[in-house]
Amino acid sequence: MKRIGLDTNVVVSFITDRDAAQQARAAEVFSAATAGEHVIVLHQAVILETVYVLHSAYGTPPKTVSAVMKDLLSLPGVIAADAVDWPAIWATWPRSMKDFGDACLTAVAKAGTFDLLATFDAAFSRRARKQGLEAYW
Repeated sequence: MKRIGLDTNVVVSFITDRDAAQQARAAEVFSAATAGEHVIVLHQAVILETVYVLHSAYGTPPKTVSAVMKDLLSLPGVIAADAVDWPAIWATWPRSMKDFGDACLTAVAKAGTFDLLATFDAAFSRRARKQGLEAYW
C-alpha cells in the first residue's frame, strides 16, 4: 500500500477554507486514506508547522487547534512519523532545498518513510523530483 507524505499546505488547505480547489483535492486524499486506498503519513515537522500556521497565521485558539489535530491524527489511514535523518537534511539544506521544512520532508521520504509527496507548492514538487521523490499529483 502506498504511503503518501503530506506537505503542510495540503493539511492547512484541508482544515481551512483558504482555497476551495485545494481543499477539495486534499479532501480526496484523506477520503482515499479513510477508505484504505493508501496511508497518509504526517511527519512531525508537518504537524508542528500546521499547529504553528493555524494558531499564528489564522488566529485559531490553541484548544481548537489541539482538537482539530487530535481528530486529524485519529482518522483511519492517517499515521504520524517522527524519525529524522539529520545528515540527509544538512546535505540538502540550504543548497538544493531552500526551505528547511521541504528539506525535512525530502530527507524523510528518501529514508523510506513515505512513497509519494502531496504538495500544492509547485516549486517544492520540482525540487523534490530532482531529489528522486515522486509526486502524488
